[in-house]
Amino acid sequence: MKAAIVHNIPIHYKHLLFDALRKQGLDFEVLFIASGSSIRHERIALSEDAYRYRIGFEGPYEEAPPGRSARWVWSALEDIRPSVIVVGSYNAAECWSAWFWAFVHRVPIVMWYTGNEFDYPRHWPKELLKRIFLAGCAGAQVYGLSNKAYIVKLGLPSQDVIIKRAVVDIAKFETGSMQKRYRRDGLTRLIYVGRLSPEKNVSTLIGAFAQAARSESQLRLTIAGIGPCEAALRAEVAALGMEDLVNFTGYIGQKDLPALYRQSDFFVLPSVREPWGLVSLEAMLCRLPVLISTQCGCAADVVTPRTGWSFSPWNQSELSTLIQALPALGAAQIERMGEAAHDLACDYSPDNCAFAILESLGRLKGRSSRIGSNSRVEFAR
Repeated sequence: MKAAIVHNIPIHYKHLLFDALRKQGLDFEVLFIASGSSIRHERIALSEDAYRYRIGFEGPYEEAPPGRSARWVWSALEDIRPSVIVVGSYNAAECWSAWFWAFVHRVPIVMWYTGNEFDYPRHWPKELLKRIFLAGCAGAQVYGLSNKAYIVKLGLPSQDVIIKRAVVDIAKFETGSMQKRYRRDGLTRLIYVGRLSPEKNVSTLIGAFAQAARSESQLRLTIAGIGPCEAALRAEVAALGMEDLVNFTGYIGQKDLPALYRQSDFFVLPSVREPWGLVSLEAMLCRLPVLISTQCGCAADVVTPRTGWSFSPWNQSELSTLIQALPALGAAQIERMGEAAHDLACDYSPDNCAFAILESLGRLKGRSSRIGSNSRVEFAR
């Protein structure tokens, strides 16, 4: 079996997955549409020694002409002649190009999908387009439960959708329990890591924290990241008189994040829209219990009574109540929750994800595209 994987740009976690797929024996080539993105800061060093790849556009993905990308993908597929195609979306020209190529050549196509029904308001023209795209797919591979529920609602049978899990860099973020100290100096430290943009809902976190800190003076909050809302968020903290309790670190590179997590006690992700929330797994690997918004795709999979709490991102009082209760938790309880979070996050390894992908792709061997076929493609059971 020879696979072609159509992906937008080189990304660290997908690089780990592709390397694991190569080590587990998959014959594949990655078609990166562009060499980078205008909204991502870190670049990875690609090497043909790791896996085969091609790059269609040297520059940000946002500047790659859609028509050019579609033609490039078609030409690359003509050259590779894969027996299965994997695409990461339905709403890009290059994905439709791969979809039509699969139809013409009777090759099964599989979607890697990370969206949730609750991410955006859903309108029937776009939903119909998704249904058409999925009708031509042999199956889908998704991160978690909410992703699968949405794909099934769009018409793909449940047995054709597998949960492959997200991929987290365990080698980078895993830490021994003896390295983790909770409640340093008697303070309870929360941390948010991510882009400072409207959908991340950091303003609600600041408001909830300020409300809780009025009665729990040992609370501290670290906000790590940059984005268009940074100036407004800093002004909000100043207006609340919380400058001594809230620390903005600015941009923190991946290599420096583990140390920052290990200085904290809890991780908070308050997003109103978050297809998955990989940063939560990074924090959990560093043994942090988590507070995660119900609008994050990962919430249904990683939040349990043993690992943390979920909350509505539109209910500031609910989040404030959760934060206010944290200082009363004993260090031993926090440590137990941190260990449970760590153990759960370890399941999201590149090897585990690669194994699930290989197992399901193997079931497609010898199948043709489902588009226009009288018989259904059996993808997974």
